[in-house]
Amino acid sequence: MRFSITTCLFLLFFTLNNTFVLAIDQSICSSDTEATFYPNGQLRSCVLKDFYNADDIKCNYYSEISFYEEGQLKSCVLRENYTAGAITCNQFSAISFYPSGQLESCDLTKPIEIDGKTCNQGGTISLYENGRLRYCSKTP
Repeated sequence: MRFSITTCLFLLFFTLNNTFVLAIDQSICSSDTEATFYPNGQLRSCVLKDFYNADDIKCNYYSEISFYEEGQLKSCVLRENYTAGAITCNQFSAISFYPSGQLESCDLTKPIEIDGKTCNQGGTISLYENGRLRYCSKTP
């Protein structure tokens, strides 16, 4: 597996009860801001010093990013639009995920009908972990 030096991302895998844990190095954080950590030393949150790519999610620089204790991306501000199924999330807006990697919430780039409800462009959509609609900005 190869990693770009410019991302300053170091991946460490720990085996704990046959579970892999992803450790994110604090070098992704701006030195002008404070980073927070979990009791086990895992990075919890910080302000990014540069763009950050977590799989196909592109997070914007100088914005807050947060991780779950196991290392999965919890939330960030998008650098560009992100598509999850029929949902397209707006660039430069916040996006959040469940520990499983399923989309939790974001702002929509276009209206969408989901679970029989029409959600507004630019409005926030929130989903349950199973993908069902929790709430959204609806068309009047």
